[in-house]
Amino acid sequence: MNNQYELIGLIVSEGTLEILKYLEKSDVGHFRDLRDLKNLRTKKNFSSNTISARLKELVKYGAIERTINEVAGRSVAAYKITGAGKKCIEIADKFEGELNEALR
Repeated sequence: MNNQYELIGLIVSEGTLEILKYLEKSDVGHFRDLRDLKNLRTKKNFSSNTISARLKELVKYGAIERTINEVAGRSVAAYKITGAGKKCIEIADKFEGELNEALR
């Protein structure tokens, strides 16, 4: 069982929604693609450590799937959003709207 608010913490963690939204628009994403993502609030690129940590967490909770492909003789990880990941975006967008209304 998850600690109380553990999953909410994941969703509001730096980079989570940006990664999910990128993968929702793309068929598949690779680490090199995700390094170019910018923080929605600060407009700065995420560090490689942040991207790596979020990917591991999102895979752990089933929001994205990780596969390994052979490309030019190298193993390359590819990431794809799951139905659960799409639902996370939907919930986050809904709560953002509700928070905007509540805090007016």
